[in-house]
Amino acid sequence: MEKTDMSKTSKQYKDTLFRTLFSDNDRFLELFNAVADSKYPDGTKVEPCPTNSLLARFNDLAACIGSQLIVFFEHQSTISKNLPLRMLEYATEILYSTVIDKDKLYGSAQVMIPAPMFFVLYNGEQKLENHVMRLSDAFLMRDSEPALELKAKVVNINYGGGEASLERSPALKGYSYLIAEIRRNLRSGMSRDNAITAAIDTCIGQGILRAFLTEYYAEVMKMLNYEYDAEAERRVLRQEGLQEGRQEGRQEGLQEGRQESRQETLQEVLEMMTKLKQGELSVDDAYARIKKASLENQ
Repeated sequence: MEKTDMSKTSKQYKDTLFRTLFSDNDRFLELFNAVADSKYPDGTKVEPCPTNSLLARFNDLAACIGSQLIVFFEHQSTISKNLPLRMLEYATEILYSTVIDKDKLYGSAQVMIPAPMFFVLYNGEQKLENHVMRLSDAFLMRDSEPALELKAKVVNINYGGGEASLERSPALKGYSYLIAEIRRNLRSGMSRDNAITAAIDTCIGQGILRAFLTEYYAEVMKMLNYEYDAEAERRVLRQEGLQEGRQEGRQEGLQEGRQESRQETLQEVLEMMTKLKQGELSVDDAYARIKKASLENQ
């Protein structure tokens, strides 16, 4: 099996363990066969897509398999409903920057491109709601046959979740087991560093991803620590966003309440003026009512 190039990762730990593990061409093909339930043979050409600043920051993995497929993987612990829209951007970026000969686009001959396939690999702790995500879910106007569509298959890769894909890919199963061990250790009260170290040692001891984890032990530790820092930061941002939303909601509610109160007061004044003109209400009674309403709205 081709070894993963860790030269860049050893200097920059902001990459993820998932991306590093499956950047290996053989593991990428194994992963694709597992989640797509396909049977591309060992040795099938896998050509990783060139990575620019956009893809390096947002997309996890993308590669051409053979000459007919271009496969995109997103690894998520929290599902974002915007993933199909983001994947559309990734696919367009790669096709136009590396696959398509732009000079031929305006010719009469059909420009052929590899068929794109999209996968979201989910290992969050919340219940997975949908197993397919569609770009058309974001359309303001729904159509039974949308003119533009992008579908992504969502696969639950949590260990012990009964997903058949894990049994078809030893690397994916090993990765899922490692993450499950870290979570189990954290729940038992271990510090994060100890939870990660103990989980890696357990996997090595049981022969799970042994060669990879043994060779890149320190790098894996740093990548996992970075990932848990990033996840904690995302949780804080989400909580702050919710708090800001609640605060904005309260402010909007107060403003709406004041507006409604002003409208009700105006209506009462108009009604009193009518009654005054018709002699149905005395000036003293009108003054008393206005004073009472003013005190209630303070």
